[in-house]
Amino acid sequence: MVAQVGFPQGLEYEDGTPVAYVAAIQNFGAPAVGIPKRPFIEPAISDHKQDWVRLMGHGARKVGEGSLSAFDVLDGVGRMAVGDIQEEIASITSPELSPITVLLRKWMKEGRTITGKTVGEAAQAIEDGVDPGTDDKPLNATGFLIASVRNAVNKADAEFEAE
Repeated sequence: MVAQVGFPQGLEYEDGTPVAYVAAIQNFGAPAVGIPKRPFIEPAISDHKQDWVRLMGHGARKVGEGSLSAFDVLDGVGRMAVGDIQEEIASITSPELSPITVLLRKWMKEGRTITGKTVGEAAQAIEDGVDPGTDDKPLNATGFLIASVRNAVNKADAEFEAE
């Protein structure tokens, strides 16, 4: 058995885009299209790995005593890791969003469909002096990314899939 943590297969935004795909782009960046990296996976691991190891060690003792199951220990570590990754996502404030992205968020919340054409319109609007608004927290356009971090306990070769 293993603890799986991250963005499982099958979780998608309303338009069908996999959350894992968006998470990867945000974490690693996509310089070719102007998306800077905003790492949250590696920092969560480096900042909290020792906490997870300690919990595993404590849990292993409890399994040996018969007071916890291996599933319970792996699930507990997975839940802790989910919280740590979510905390890392929530703490990101840079690089700042471009004014175009902030305006696109505003338009999206007003019900506009965002397309390549809309991005061009937003760029022109910013150039023309339109106020983009204040919704400028990176990685939090809808809250779905942070809410999609999940954990599961499965066999080592099992796919990590949304329930």
